[in-house]
Amino acid sequence: MYYDYQQIVSRIVRDDDAQIEPGDIDAALAFAATRYSQDRPRTAVEDVTATDPHMLDLPAGWQTGFSELQSIEYPVGHIPPTLIDGWRLYQAPAGQRIMLVDGALSLGQLVRLSYSVPQVLDYGNDTIPASHREPVASYAAAVLLDQLAARWSGDTDSTIQADSVDHGGKASNYASRARRLRQRYYDELGIDPKRNVAAGVVVDWDNPDSRGRDRLTHSGRYR
Repeated sequence: MYYDYQQIVSRIVRDDDAQIEPGDIDAALAFAATRYSQDRPRTAVEDVTATDPHMLDLPAGWQTGFSELQSIEYPVGHIPPTLIDGWRLYQAPAGQRIMLVDGALSLGQLVRLSYSVPQVLDYGNDTIPASHREPVASYAAAVLLDQLAARWSGDTDSTIQADSVDHGGKASNYASRARRLRQRYYDELGIDPKRNVAAGVVVDWDNPDSRGRDRLTHSGRYR
């Protein structure tokens, strides 16, 4: 499945100048998966055993900095489910725990926790629904096109008489395509980008200038 994403991104970008390498596509896909995780996180469900009437350990799959607690079911197995409303995360000396503000737990009983976790997209795993595969690939392509736009807008050495490429036109074209692809992602997921702004990303490419030399402000790191 991951190979499918790589192929979709490659076809969308159409890198005629051979500026993009497989590692760049992987980096863009990783960023797109992170963005998709923020917009459409997965829900994990885990049962933990009560060892304290008013405190619960975080579930084993909890990812600090990302996971959010969605619900606490106790006792487990009731129809409809019995949910505990009064709770908050508490910073204990040994780390975060869940504090129950209302009610108490019976020791040894199971408590069912639902919480958010990131999506996974790599060579071995793909948790993104098939219906969102192309939007995620489009977002990754937008990341790469933004980088191509930056590359061409910075490559403006007027001393190269033989170089008749319209660098400014290429940069504008890449930037415009990136905006359209990113908007396509928003539209497919029903997201208002004005209310949901993700942090930017920079994919570090050590590209030479038109003469094959290091750029003054972005020299190659390896030789």
